Amino acid sequence: MSNKPRWRCLVCGYTHSGASPPEECPVCGAPFTAFQQTSGNEIEIIPETVSPQPEGFRFVIIGNSAAGRAGAKAIRMLNPDADITVITEETSPLYYRPLLPDYIGGMPENKLFRAAESAYGDNLLMLITGERVTAIDTSNKTVRCASERTIAFDSLLIASGSTPVMIPWPGSDAQGIAYFRTFEDAKKIAEFAAEAKEAVVVGGGLLGLEFVRAFIARGIKVTMLVREERVGSPGLDAEAGSIVENRLKELGVNVMLQEEVASFEQEKGRVKIVKTNRGRALPCDVVGIAVGVKPRIDFLADSGIDTDRGVLVDDRFMTNIPGIYAAGDVAQAPDLIYGSRRVNTSWRVAGEQGWIAGCNMAGADVRTPGTIGSNFQVFGGTAFYFIGMANPAEETFEVEKELDIAGGTYRKLVRKDGRLVGAVLVGDMSEASYIEREIRGDKESKPTVETEKGTSEMKKITEENLKNAFAGESQAHMKYLNFAEKARQEQKPNVARLFEAASFAEQVHASKHLKVLSGIGTTGDNLAAAINGEGFEIDEMYPTYMAIADMQGESAAKQSFYSANEAEKVHLRLYEKAKAAVDAGRDADIGTVWVCTVCGFTGEGDVPDECPICTAPKEKIRTF
Repeated sequence: MSNKPRWRCLVCGYTHSGASPPEECPVCGAPFTAFQQTSGNEIEIIPETVSPQPEGFRFVIIGNSAAGRAGAKAIRMLNPDADITVITEETSPLYYRPLLPDYIGGMPENKLFRAAESAYGDNLLMLITGERVTAIDTSNKTVRCASERTIAFDSLLIASGSTPVMIPWPGSDAQGIAYFRTFEDAKKIAEFAAEAKEAVVVGGGLLGLEFVRAFIARGIKVTMLVREERVGSPGLDAEAGSIVENRLKELGVNVMLQEEVASFEQEKGRVKIVKTNRGRALPCDVVGIAVGVKPRIDFLADSGIDTDRGVLVDDRFMTNIPGIYAAGDVAQAPDLIYGSRRVNTSWRVAGEQGWIAGCNMAGADVRTPGTIGSNFQVFGGTAFYFIGMANPAEETFEVEKELDIAGGTYRKLVRKDGRLVGAVLVGDMSEASYIEREIRGDKESKPTVETEKGTSEMKKITEENLKNAFAGESQAHMKYLNFAEKARQEQKPNVARLFEAASFAEQVHASKHLKVLSGIGTTGDNLAAAINGEGFEIDEMYPTYMAIADMQGESAAKQSFYSANEAEKVHLRLYEKAKAAVDAGRDADIGTVWVCTVCGFTGEGDVPDECPICTAPKEKIRTF
């Protein structure tokens, strides 16, 4: 077993092994400040005392995703010789469900399985695939499958997850209409999308945005039907939803608010038209349906296990039947913020609940103070996150909002009687870990690792340098967009693309964007201004900032400055090339310009398999 420290992302739950946390989470993109050192389990709970189960005790788990595997991992930790059986309806091994949209968009299949294996391992269990559980006999302690197979248990974890809500619209039996929950679903969608040119996504919530992200990655033109008055409802409020909607439109998505499906039309069995309730006919080659999910509890009828919206559990995640537990999307568990039992659906929450349930199945007595619902997603380079009671309707809540439309950032804090109970973040995730800790009641908590050097205890000089770099990059973002527009007016589209690529890189370097204050000259003038600006950053600003950060041991700040400086060198070379062409009276001969969406590094020509600066994979590189 590795002796390396383990770090857990407090936004999405990803775990990382190494001497220090990664500069940013490879799954959700949260910064290093969102990582907390852990003892290796999902929620840092290791029971002090355990009453071992007898030899031959049979642990059975229904479900092979986050909750089920976290439960198995906890059982194995407390009982190395445990007899663990996991039953899953899926035929594939364990995979990392949050990456399914990236797989549909073209990410290699093996990354799905590698990420999951890194988090949960194989736990030395018996995995039964392709078996759908149809009933539980609580009296005889058996699980019955659709194949008539019967499996006996002494303790059972129900981690069957959720299933998509399906609406029987006229024509919904056509090929090319897809729901999105499993790896098999994702493979089918990828097949539908392979030759598609137009897609319609039905639903404006998180699942709908995942569909859009996958289709855009394949170059498909997307129309999004949103029944509600904003994108991202109910998790995102109007302000956050407007930022995401603006980003959708920037990416070419046709967003239709307060409009929904009336019917589908097909040709030779394949969907071709989506008709809406407003009488519109939308052409399409593939349709993604994302109108909600529901806990999979149909097989619990007549079992004696209490259900409501989900399986009702207590603070140990045990049902009303001793020895039978539930966790994940299927569980209706105590909620820390609401004070009632609620279903909270996310990969991270499922892992937390599964871990506690597994500990208790193995003979411990671990109790949750209450689940906190949270969700995180990155769309089009814009991250958004909400947690707890993010959008309460009551007027008795104290709400603090900070909105920067130009910069694409939003921060909303919700308090009840002075206590932080919810939050929404868009664009800037740096406060996510602090917010969560305060919501959990740990107001004094600080990052427990040396990353504190780069945050709360940052030396004043480096703090000021970071602010200056932020301001400079942010202004450059808007300035270069205006330069690109002027170049297009002057019939120099290649120079325009260059400016657009550089603008995007500056956007990656900085999360704030200020309006341009300087004037716009000719394209030649603009290129000269760009060359002067890049030269200052390369020769003076970043070398000085890097030296000071290095002297003070601010490794994260130094790396941030270094990544930006390397990109500026490429910008300078390309600007000088473009300036020479424009001065000669012609457009520049600029090839494909690519930008790493993780670190902002820029290049010209063929897109590399990975970023030469941060090693981000090819699918994280955007072309212009």
